[in-house]
Amino acid sequence: MSKSIHKLIDEQVKRWELGKREDKPIQESINIVTISRESGSQGYEIAKQFCEETGFDLFHDKIIEAMVETSKNSRALLETLDERGMNIVDDIVSNFVNEHHLWLDDYSKLLFKILSTIGKHGNAVVLGRGANCVLHKQNVIRVRIVSPMTVRLIHIEKSLDLNRDDAQKYMVSTDANRAAFIKRYFNSDATDPSNYDLILNTGTLSVKKAVQMIKCALN
Repeated sequence: MSKSIHKLIDEQVKRWELGKREDKPIQESINIVTISRESGSQGYEIAKQFCEETGFDLFHDKIIEAMVETSKNSRALLETLDERGMNIVDDIVSNFVNEHHLWLDDYSKLLFKILSTIGKHGNAVVLGRGANCVLHKQNVIRVRIVSPMTVRLIHIEKSLDLNRDDAQKYMVSTDANRAAFIKRYFNSDATDPSNYDLILNTGTLSVKKAVQMIKCALN
């Protein structure tokens, strides 16, 4: 785990602990955005721009995986909630598991709890990792970013400096791995439109316009 991600996690825990000491009320308005995306559809760019404009915290897959790893040996992240908040998280996880008939291993237990903890703190964008599945009953808007294959291939070629064949292999592999992750841990279909509140096509929408539409959906 890189020092930069360690630092981001430490800073996040400190902010959450400060909010806990200040006894901040649990917010009832929509204050969580989950973003699922097709490979090459500029989901990360949209999430990053949205956070820069709103002040929301961004939790992408690498940060969440690092949080899971950290929480194997420390409860600092999970204990940033007060007792009521921790009970709510336990209820969210339990209800989701029962509803979807899941059998949790140690990794998925921590993943579900961390996603739920992020959800209860609010003011966050969660990119990937099935957050739309776990947080669907909280104050959330669930976004899916899509784009035509040709547009996605062009973006991957440019951003990763790949030729067309390698870009296509990367795109197919990435989408397949993400779909398999969602199926394995959430027994859900990442491409099912009913799992989202807002689907945006960056084949016709710019990053700026997509961000504006998500902001409008929050109000």
